[in-house]
This record gives sequence, structure tokens and C-alpha cells, in this order.
Amino acid sequence: MGRSGKERVSEQNDEKMAMVLSGGGAYGAYEVGVMKALLGGEMKGAGYHSLEPDVYTGTSVGSFNAAVMVSQPDVTGLRAVERLEEIWLNEVAEGSGSCGNGVYRFRANPLRYLDPDCFANPFQPIADLSGDAAFLARSFFTRGFNFLAARGLVKRALQLVDLSAFISVEPFREMLGRTLRLETVRHSPKELRIVATNWETGEVTIFENHHINEEFGREMIMASAAIPGIFPPVRIGSDLYVDGGTVMNTPLNCAIQAGATTLFVVYLDPDVANIPVQRLTNTIDTMDRVYTIMLATKINEDIDTAAWINEGLTVMERVAAAGSAEDLSAPEVTAFIRVIAQIYERMQAGQLYKKLTIHRFHPHDDLGGPTGMLNFRREAVSRLIDRGFEDAVYHDCYQSHCIFPDSQPPPPKYMGSRWLQTAM
Repeated sequence: MGRSGKERVSEQNDEKMAMVLSGGGAYGAYEVGVMKALLGGEMKGAGYHSLEPDVYTGTSVGSFNAAVMVSQPDVTGLRAVERLEEIWLNEVAEGSGSCGNGVYRFRANPLRYLDPDCFANPFQPIADLSGDAAFLARSFFTRGFNFLAARGLVKRALQLVDLSAFISVEPFREMLGRTLRLETVRHSPKELRIVATNWETGEVTIFENHHINEEFGREMIMASAAIPGIFPPVRIGSDLYVDGGTVMNTPLNCAIQAGATTLFVVYLDPDVANIPVQRLTNTIDTMDRVYTIMLATKINEDIDTAAWINEGLTVMERVAAAGSAEDLSAPEVTAFIRVIAQIYERMQAGQLYKKLTIHRFHPHDDLGGPTGMLNFRREAVSRLIDRGFEDAVYHDCYQSHCIFPDSQPPPPKYMGSRWLQTAM
């Protein structure tokens, strides 16, 4: 089915909608649930009106979700997310056996080799065991050489530590081959932005629809999801790339650069205040809390910047209407000065800022801690999808501190977007 008529009210109001999907490993299933509610017209606050985003941006697991959605341009958003849910439950999730999930497997896992249901070819276990043994032997040889070459006992010991050597992401590559048509992504009218990090320079790299070719398209998605220290870096051409979450876990600015004016931002970090501080701290919990605080700070900064831009544009409108800036208050002058450089930079590039509406969706309490990010068990995936769906159905813009063009939340029965109010 195409997108037309009442389904596309956003076009009548010159709005461009974007779905912004962050990283978080297995927690990406939560994003599927949120999109089911938004695109299926199940959200109470939106008057049960379905959404049809024009832009999808994603980091890490969000890049996979975004790519699957963009790869289905000829169906409604609801049908596309239903297909994404099927992929999560039947391709990504781990079943009851020992064959693993569709994202990674542990090398030299004896349980997998002894399970006949894991292999269509009876000789495949031997081939996989031989390949794993050869890979680990090469890795240990290289690390042993580095151990001997390094100076200092601590540095030598660290040369021997590499958890990613025991993890194969070949299941992810194979799953992408079964579920994602790269040509459809490349030619889709829906815009795609995938974020990865150049491992050598530390710079953010943004891949768009036309970059998703047969040679490196799947590698771009795998690179965006390559969590450093857990999954190995991915080579694309002459460069190595890792998880885009290293520099941009929630690709909000990518959607703004694509011209989106109404953004639905789904991120997977809980409210820090709702994560209990353990009486007896440990390194894993401590690092998880530090990481959550860092991500929360960055997304809040990005959304605050969007609010400042709205305020700055409002001040510019007032000055233009009055023909003078003499009557501006001190807060209004501050709002204008805060964003004038960004607005000027966009104008120099031939682009104009528009006022933004940003809806925030995220779990307010912890989804399962740092280890939950790698829990792809089917029951866990199903539970996360249901959780995301429920949170979106009962989404409250007041509690979620959403951003609106006039800086004030609309009446509770509205989501705040002009097109949504028109649709009611």
C-alpha cells in the first residue's frame, strides 16, 4: 500500500517526520514496541492516528531497525514494523536450544557443536570447529607476540585480554543477508541515516541510502552495532569502524540535518535517578551508571539545543514583525545569542532552520542492566516489545518533557504537532 490521503496529513502542513532510534543491544526490541504503537495508531495522546515517518536515523541496533523499516517503502508503516517484529522474534531472538541468536555466537562452544538441530549439514560442525580453532590460534599468537614486545608487567598482561576474540558476529551477517534487501534500501523514498565511528580517527561517519551498496551495505550496519571490546571492528574499504554510540548514541542531529521538523526520539536509557545505587558497589554496576549518566547528559543537551533554536527563531520572528530589537527582554536576547551561530551556519549552506517538535520515548526504569543488552532470549525480546508498546500507548508529553515550537506543551489530549491537531 502506498502512503496517501489522510495518512499523510504531515505533507499538508509542510511537516517532515523522523523516527530517531538509539543504540542499546537487545534493548532495541523496545524500539519495535514503541514504533508499533506510533505507526499503528495505538497512542492515546495522538488521538489514535497512525504515523508515517519520512526519515529514519539509527545508531547501533537502531541502525538495524531503521534499515529494515526503510527497506519496505511500498507498505504502510504498521505493516513494516510488524515485519520488523517478526524478524526480531524469529531471526534475532535465541530459541530454547543451544544454537544461539541471530547476532553473535561464542567461538568453540561445545554445546552448539553437539546439538544436531543447529546444522543442516552434518559436516558443518567440523568445519565451524576447525574455523574457530584456527581463528583463536591466530589471535593467541598475535597477542602472545605483543605480550613479549610490550614493556611493563601490567601492559603485557593487558595485551592478552581480548573478549571479542571469543565472539563471532557471523550470525549477524547471515541474518542481514536473509532479512534485508540492500537495493530496496538504496532506492527507498524514505531517508536513512546510519551512524558509525571511525575507529582510527574517532570521527563520526554517517551513511545514507545511496551508500548502502551490495559490497559494503551490510558491513555499514554491522559497523554501527560493533560495540567496542565486545564485537570486533568492521572494515569498510580501508577504514575500521565501530559502534556509532561511541560518539552519537541517539542520532537526533542527523534527523534535523535531513530536514525533519517533527521528531520521535526513542532512546533506551532509564532515568538515572531510578537506578538504585548498590550498597556494595562493583566495577560493572559502576561503569554502567557512568555510561548511563553520559548518555543521558548528551541526549538532554541535544534536545535542549533544539528548544533553544525554537526560542531563537521566535525572537527572530518578533524582531522581523516589529522592525526593531529594542523591546527584547534579557532572556529573549540570551535565547537569540545562544543559537545565532548555528542559524547563520545553516543559512550560509542554503538551508533554513524550522521550529522543531520533539517527542521523547524511553524506559523510565532500568530494562535489565549491562548484561541485559546481550540477552537475546525470545522471552526477553517479546517482553521488551510489549514494554515499548505499552509505554508509547500511555506516553505523556508533560512527564517526558517533550519540545514544542511555542515552548509550551499543548493540552494533554494532543501530542503537540500541528498535523496531529489537524487530524483530530
